[in-house]
Amino acid sequence: MSPLRVCLPLLLIATAIPSPLALGSDQELLRAASENNVNQRYVIESVSFAGVDLAELQDSRLPRNIRSRLAGLVGQRCDVVTLEALSTEIRQSLHFRAVTEHLSKGSLPDRVRVNFEIERHDLGFDVSLPKFLYDSRQGLTGELDASTHIKQNTLAFGIVSNGDDLIERFSGVTARFDSGGFGPAIGEGQTRLGITFEDYHEKWNPETVAEAVPAGFDLYRSRWNVAPELTFAVARPVTVSVGASFERMDSELPGVAAQFSNAATFDVHARHKIEGNRIQQQLDGKYSLRVATRALGSTYAYARHLVTMRYEARSGRHTVANEFTGGAIAGNAPFFDRFVLGGSSTLRGWDRYDIDPLGGNRVVHNEMSYAYRIGEGSVETFYDAGAVWHSDGNDRRAAQLRHSVGASYKRGIFFLTMAIPLRDGRMEPVFMTGMNY
Repeated sequence: MSPLRVCLPLLLIATAIPSPLALGSDQELLRAASENNVNQRYVIESVSFAGVDLAELQDSRLPRNIRSRLAGLVGQRCDVVTLEALSTEIRQSLHFRAVTEHLSKGSLPDRVRVNFEIERHDLGFDVSLPKFLYDSRQGLTGELDASTHIKQNTLAFGIVSNGDDLIERFSGVTARFDSGGFGPAIGEGQTRLGITFEDYHEKWNPETVAEAVPAGFDLYRSRWNVAPELTFAVARPVTVSVGASFERMDSELPGVAAQFSNAATFDVHARHKIEGNRIQQQLDGKYSLRVATRALGSTYAYARHLVTMRYEARSGRHTVANEFTGGAIAGNAPFFDRFVLGGSSTLRGWDRYDIDPLGGNRVVHNEMSYAYRIGEGSVETFYDAGAVWHSDGNDRRAAQLRHSVGASYKRGIFFLTMAIPLRDGRMEPVFMTGMNY
């Protein structure tokens, strides 16, 4: 029996546990800001959505364009008209019954904190399509999610068919429980609990099969995962998550015992904004560690390190950005944890199976982009460069740096991208379209 079916009743029980979340507001500040809006006396110190700071909010909760506009309010003068317009846009885009902006006192007399409070419709579930992508080489990728809220807890279910992120295409169902804040505050906020359940079936590319089978690799036909996680803010720009992942893989071959990848997980995410009169800059950094060990009953033993750093500068209609990713694996990792390049976000235009059909244990990638806003949309040009390779024991493959260029048009969550992999003497454009939060 799938562990997802066993654990869902426990998940439903967990949502009944109350978790207080401070949503304090001071409407006198709102009236004062409104009365003095001509002079815009107050500076916005922080922005939160439904009581959760933007830095702690999961990416899937807000479309990118709305998240970006909310983040852009920090450091700006408080303009009630702008806040009301954003509330209306959020309500219409995400189909809430009501969205209300509430102001509270900041750390200084002339600072305020803004929280966008939401009121949902009486429907039992909110349905969303957080990712839908068509790649002219790699086909369709899609995810359909339904979520409901009980007190300050969120319970979400999803259906996934993803051929964009890993070596294999994985299809199946997911469930996730996220609690409101509970317990004493640690650093700048309360602790939050998240539990993820995943149950997938795998489909392997013929190029992967052609290399994996002669080399003696076992291709699993299905896998499931249970991953609890605790998240807390140690300082306003820094959040830390600690957890575990208990993953089981069932072989395609009859009579072969299941294998396990049981690991401890650790993530640190830091964000820093630099406000200027004409240029707004933002630095984002994230470090992720996954350590699978036989002490947890794991068949595999390895440590996976991944670092991501992004710099972004905005001025008027112009945005320039650079994002670097580097990773290394020590030990023997299963296919789903190996590094790949080529897809909708890395080395766009390249086929991952031309690069390495088995994935690698080393990766570097850098993306440079320039975007110009036109009306409600934006046009972006980009240059990608990266390499993925394997360097472990007798299996050593040399690193080869690859490049791609292209352009993309984005409006809200919708995008259309043309990417051109730079090969010797050939130009073969690849088109991707869809929507992504």
